[in-house]
Order: sequence, then structure tokens, then C-alpha cells
Amino acid sequence: MPRLSFRKFHVTMSFRAPLPFVYKWCTNYTPQDFRYGGEKGERRILKRNSKHVVFENLYDVGKGWGWERHVVTLKPPNSWHSYGLGNHSESFLDYKLRDLPNGRTKLDMRWKSRPGMLSEGRRPSKHSIEEYVTRLWRRRAKFVERDFKRKNRLKCFDDRLVFQRSKKSERFPHHRGKT
Repeated sequence: MPRLSFRKFHVTMSFRAPLPFVYKWCTNYTPQDFRYGGEKGERRILKRNSKHVVFENLYDVGKGWGWERHVVTLKPPNSWHSYGLGNHSESFLDYKLRDLPNGRTKLDMRWKSRPGMLSEGRRPSKHSIEEYVTRLWRRRAKFVERDFKRKNRLKCFDDRLVFQRSKKSERFPHHRGKT
């Protein structure tokens, strides 16, 4: 049976968080990543360094298991590329981040994909695939924004503690260095 051709896809998403935070969050691949998109599956990180991440995903496809391996090339500060090969698909994905006004960030995700050797049935429409990926990234965006708010809240709290400590030592100079 001849292999089907690649189809091209494109999805954009914006985050209420600055680009450096979004880049770090998106490229910090973890075994828990499936839950951010509301998916079920397992992820195993095989390799991680400053230039590459290699991971495998295992997930239920209804009539058995889907497996895929991704080799991610990190291109700081604003892009990364992933090549994925599995029993149900082969894909090349490019991610680019761009600053937006008011500390926001735009993700531009372009990829091409084709069914793998074990894929069965009709291919879903381009529109339905892009819609599905958009839903996944909307869910992930909520976690990105939540984590950014938490980070800022903790930083603000730490700054207040430092400020309060310095004011106290100014009012009570005899307390400096004494317990």
C-alpha cells in the first residue's frame, strides 16, 4: 500500500504571559504534559539537554495503542522544531513565539503530518484536526497563564518580605544581626 502524502496544518494561540516564560513552559517537556491538554496517555522523557529533548508517547487509540517518538530541537529564545514518528503518524512541527503588546505572547504552530503504517480508515479533515489542536492548546494556555500568575504572586510576596525586613531593620537598628 503506498504511503499517503503529507498535509499541512496551521494553528495560532495567544497567552497572557511574556515570551520568555511561555518559551520555558512550552519546552519543559514532562511526563504530566498529557493532562494539560485534557488527554490520556503516558510520556517518557528519554533525553534532555540545552539543545534537544527526546520523548515517547503512549496512548489509547480505541483499537489498541498508539506510540510515537519525538525529537525536539530547541531554538531559544523563541522557537523549537519537533520530528515525530509513530505507528499511526509521522509529523514535522515548527513552533514560533512572538511578543504581543501588554506582556502577551503569540504561538504560531505549523506542521505537516501523514498517517503511519498502522493508520486505518479515512483521514480526518484538515479543519477537524486544526480545531482539535486549537482546543488542546486553549487548555494548555490556561495552565501557562495560571503558572505565570502564581510565579508573579510568589515573586511579589517575596519582594514584600524583603521590603518589610529592610524597613524593620531600619526602625530597629539594634536588631541587625542579633537573634
